[in-house]
Amino acid sequence: MQIIYAELIISLIIIVFTLSYIKENIFTKPLIILCCISNVVYIIWRIFFTFPEHGWVNWIAGFMLLLTECIGFLQMVIFYTLVWNPVRESKVPLEQLDHIPTVDLFIATYNEPVSILKKTLAGCKNIDYPKDRTQIYLCDDGDRVEVKKLAEQFGALHCTREDHMHAKAGNLNHALKHSTGEFIAIFDADMVPLKAFLTRTIGLFKDPKVAFVQTPQAFYNDDPYQYNTFSAEAIPNEQDFFMRTLQAGKARFNAVMFVGSNAIFRRTVLDEIGGFATGVITEDMATGMIIQSKGYKTLSVSDVLAMGLAPESWGDMLKQRDRWCRGNIQCAKKWNPLTMPGLSIMQRILYLDGLIYWFFGLFKMIYILAPLAFVLLGIYSLNTDLISILEFWLPSFLGSFLSFKIVSKGKRSLIWSHIYDTSMAPRLTISALTELFGLKQLNFKVTPKGATSGKREFHLASVLPHIVLVGLTLLAFIEVGVDNFVFHINNMTLFGMNILWAIYNLLGLLMALVVAFNQPRHRSTERFPINRDEHIQFINQGREVTAPTKIVDMSDRGARLRIDKSRMERNISFEQLTLQIEKLEPIKGHRVWIAETKEELTIGLQFDDVSPQQYTEIIDYLFNENESKRTSFESRRSHYLATSTRFMRHGFKKREPLQRQDSRHHIDEPAYLMILPDERIHLAALEAAAALSEKEEDYVRNSQPFEKQVHLVDLSLTGCQIICSFPMNQKARVIIRSNQAKMNRREAEVVWSTRKRGNYLTGLRFVSEKDQAELNHNRTQYSAGRNLFS
Repeated sequence: MQIIYAELIISLIIIVFTLSYIKENIFTKPLIILCCISNVVYIIWRIFFTFPEHGWVNWIAGFMLLLTECIGFLQMVIFYTLVWNPVRESKVPLEQLDHIPTVDLFIATYNEPVSILKKTLAGCKNIDYPKDRTQIYLCDDGDRVEVKKLAEQFGALHCTREDHMHAKAGNLNHALKHSTGEFIAIFDADMVPLKAFLTRTIGLFKDPKVAFVQTPQAFYNDDPYQYNTFSAEAIPNEQDFFMRTLQAGKARFNAVMFVGSNAIFRRTVLDEIGGFATGVITEDMATGMIIQSKGYKTLSVSDVLAMGLAPESWGDMLKQRDRWCRGNIQCAKKWNPLTMPGLSIMQRILYLDGLIYWFFGLFKMIYILAPLAFVLLGIYSLNTDLISILEFWLPSFLGSFLSFKIVSKGKRSLIWSHIYDTSMAPRLTISALTELFGLKQLNFKVTPKGATSGKREFHLASVLPHIVLVGLTLLAFIEVGVDNFVFHINNMTLFGMNILWAIYNLLGLLMALVVAFNQPRHRSTERFPINRDEHIQFINQGREVTAPTKIVDMSDRGARLRIDKSRMERNISFEQLTLQIEKLEPIKGHRVWIAETKEELTIGLQFDDVSPQQYTEIIDYLFNENESKRTSFESRRSHYLATSTRFMRHGFKKREPLQRQDSRHHIDEPAYLMILPDERIHLAALEAAAALSEKEEDYVRNSQPFEKQVHLVDLSLTGCQIICSFPMNQKARVIIRSNQAKMNRREAEVVWSTRKRGNYLTGLRFVSEKDQAELNHNRTQYSAGRNLFS
């Protein structure tokens, strides 16, 4: 009978899953029903037929595992309830409103870099909404002078306060008292709103019962899972599934979660509840729940209407999730969703489910330790045999796997959910338990954004538990092998079942180690792929020339350009360039590197100082006109093996800064360096190396320039390498010439110097025309020295 059930349910699941690819809308619900049936049968079997019978240790282990599985089953039922009939999002154009309401845009900041705030301010300026109906407030809890200047440049109000009580919530509440807009839009410091943010959301407030509208938190950089595994094009951001799928499901039951940013509120509702909730480190969840308890409607929009920065390092992501975990538990302890007046039954269930979710670390640790406890210690968590496992567990797993695959539409898979949970499990287990029992206080801390590191770093502290678990898993494999081949123990059915379980856990543990390898991030700002044909303007032999170019990628600070050599004149230095983009004012910049092939030139262009208006246009071009950076969730698929292969292929390679050098030509000719008297950084190095002759010492005493002979190794448009008998320190300035290499005097800066076979190999970067003003005093004061190069 049992085998007939297993064969029948597995056959039905496979058939319906196959049909769902053809008619998804028709067969998705039958697949969910089959998944639930198979899991109900499995849970009944687990409760009545698999509980350990002997020993209190086995009983405790069995109870913990069974309880974890029952909680997982209930969470699965809630999940499929959310996605059973997704809510259809309505769109209400502004024209249907009685009037165009006023909106205050709050940007909450504490210590984020000005470069990040600048993008967000520019994004707010670009919002497609009557300018006389909006006001930007830069809510600066750091009270910084540079932030005040930035606010003035972009026409924003710099809002500060004397005390800093209640962190972000207190900051926003203070701004509420000093603003008057009918609606309040909330943005984190790194979240850049898109043009349509208000036109897509304000109309939804036509219903007077709507209190707030939440839009997704999307990201224009790669999170640690994507970046550290080289899978940015293969897997979506870890938060996408919640932001776009689960929030839409919660909207059906008026249980949309406010996630702290990218949301817009009706001011009268905030006034009614006394502003944003305080006293917890996640004021967002509490604020949304309080509003819903008052009977107001809350809506979600799945369209990406703002884009920000995900945590760049694995350590920063763990700190962020630690704060979220503990903040949600804090919130539930202060505002218990089960007893809070005004919430519906479904709202209570969904908020309780959201609270239980943050104990996933504890649940995952139980799943990881159960097979190891059996193999290494003989502790039984369940009492069964392999045939029964195949008859009851396999249909439930297959149903869950395939139905989740269809419902998630590529935004998430069970294996990646397993990886996400496993990687964070040890840290969040501690976080959840310490917060639940009040063992440790945690203050609000801003997640670092915009920080870059040029080094590969292994976040050992966070994965020490994973390393221990990997070691125990390997020890379990050895134990089974010894028992089987040395002692000829024949109980391989149970051992084999637990080893397969341990292998599945091992996949998650190993990928957690991969994610903890923080790969170098050399870029100080994110680049957007462009691939559009535009034009550049440059000066050639005293005349202005405009030529076609392709913008390969671009950031708010510069661009990478590609030029067809067959369409260009020869011997052009490309020192100063003007990038001409349709609909934008010409952007002036200077070349920082150039690379050459037979067919084309690739140029790195750094923008010169741009006005706030120009900068706003650049941000508009990158975030609104450029579609290539938008995340295409449904097209992303990544298998475990493919991700592992990418990491093994790229993870340990030396990754140079993303900063190309000019094409270098081998020279092997003598050259001469002028040592300027005011460059004491040089003289000290020369004296320490005993590299000064008596005549040169006289030059030093009389403050006169002199030359030292060196050997020119190679030469490019932006710099050269030399071999000399003395060391030079970084950033010291020199003047170099070589008659044999036909190189007139060039002013340069020392970039690096290293000892090599008794001499010093030194890299020089030529000083551009833009920087040469810094050396004018040298030219004037030591005009006699310049004659050496005539």
